[in-house]
Amino acid sequence: MKNFFKNFFIPLKVRILIIIIFPVIFYPFIILYFNKYQEILINSEFLAMERQGITFAKAIGMAEDQYGLIEKNKISGVALQTLLTSGDQNFQLKATLYNTNGSLIADSDTRFFSSKVEISKLPVFKEDRDFNKVFTSIVSSLSKIISQPIDLKKYNQNFENDEIKAISIKDALNGKVSRFVTIDNFKNLKLNVALPVKSLKVIRGVAIISSSGNKIENELLDLEIELFKTLGIILIVTILLAAYLIRSITNPIIKLANLADYISKNKIIRSKKLFEIPKYNDEIGKLTKSFETMISEIEKRVNDIESFAADVAHELKNPLTSLRSASETFIQAKNKKDQRQMIEIMFKDIGRIDRLITDISFSSRLDADLVRTKFENIDLFKLLENYISIRATKLKYKIIHDQNETDIQLIGNSNKLVQVFDNLIDNSLSIIGKNCKINIRAFSKGKKIFILFEDNGPGFPKNAINKIFDRFYTDRINQKEFGNHSGLGLSISKQIISAHNGNIFAENIINNNKKIIGARVNIILNK
Repeated sequence: MKNFFKNFFIPLKVRILIIIIFPVIFYPFIILYFNKYQEILINSEFLAMERQGITFAKAIGMAEDQYGLIEKNKISGVALQTLLTSGDQNFQLKATLYNTNGSLIADSDTRFFSSKVEISKLPVFKEDRDFNKVFTSIVSSLSKIISQPIDLKKYNQNFENDEIKAISIKDALNGKVSRFVTIDNFKNLKLNVALPVKSLKVIRGVAIISSSGNKIENELLDLEIELFKTLGIILIVTILLAAYLIRSITNPIIKLANLADYISKNKIIRSKKLFEIPKYNDEIGKLTKSFETMISEIEKRVNDIESFAADVAHELKNPLTSLRSASETFIQAKNKKDQRQMIEIMFKDIGRIDRLITDISFSSRLDADLVRTKFENIDLFKLLENYISIRATKLKYKIIHDQNETDIQLIGNSNKLVQVFDNLIDNSLSIIGKNCKINIRAFSKGKKIFILFEDNGPGFPKNAINKIFDRFYTDRINQKEFGNHSGLGLSISKQIISAHNGNIFAENIINNNKKIIGARVNIILNK
């Protein structure tokens, strides 16, 4: 089951649409709660009928006092209807009158009689299929499907129409007002109230006031129609909102995904399609910018790899060319002195190639190592003291540790930082030699940490001070050490410091006479 849901894919735009519309589709089920409202309407109708019925029964009772119409069975349906219409005509009530034996005396429905039946041709019925009627028909059908039928048991105790009518007449003859509901042959609802008709406080008969339930059903239908109209408006607004969300969220994501696929399939890093994606000032816009930054970074990495490969080829070609030239000269040399000299050159070139390969291998995997490197809290002064104590005993040069503060803490990797220190000191030592003096100073300002490496050498060439951290840069004022360095030491140092979110740069130390008296490398890190 779990794997099924993992493999079951629904597009994000469809899920957004479902989530937004899902609550709306439950609106029709509000009709289920109309049963309670329907009961309220029925009870309200019964109260109105009782009030009208009491007036009607009193009027019949007064007529009975004067004329004895019930006793003489001389009241007509017209008279009943006249008494009913004297009240509120909105109820459209009908009445039947029974004597004390339960026999029907008068019915307001049979108030008109004619001995002649006239037949006339009805006009041709043309069904009007306008929108309102179609909509009303749909709502009515849906209402009949969803809504529950009225609980007739509350009013007629599951008796048939005739049975409940007889029971209600009997109760009215005993002085009780009773309510009952009947269903006609067309399945229409009919509300009935049975009341006793009294004359001189004696029950002379029973009056049953009836009202069609169509009025209630029409009121409910009108309410349901308004509900569905509101539902339609809400549904349209919801769909528009869903469309807006789909356009604002899923479409840019799909464009980014398609662009990623395009780059993957076509092996193209920079694509014009990237700039076709609108820039929004929201999370999607941030995602687009991040994607663009990622592509720029990938492009930069690709360019760096391309440049690195070219530099490696160039640096390896130099000693190989020298090695080939020396080997050719060795073959042509006649005396052992020249041959020995060529062999020394070849050994030197082989050593240089070996050194290049080692440094290139280390530099090529440095980025991956830095990503996996764990950073931790470092006590900078303790790190420098331990490092200086080791280097000062192994090499014959002087390191001055200028400590102006008692404690500086930073987040980093001590092994990588020590490697930077090594590279900087080795670079100074290779240029200055045995008279090398190095002064290391560390201090902090605000949230920045400064580590300064100063030597007493000839400084950096003025025209190349910004190039010394480039890969394979080997130009030196002192060319005696040419070929003994790969030119990757300072470049590796810059990589490590950048991985620590820091900065490294070089400058010459100049005295008051504007003379270069040494070189300084500045490292700036964050606390």
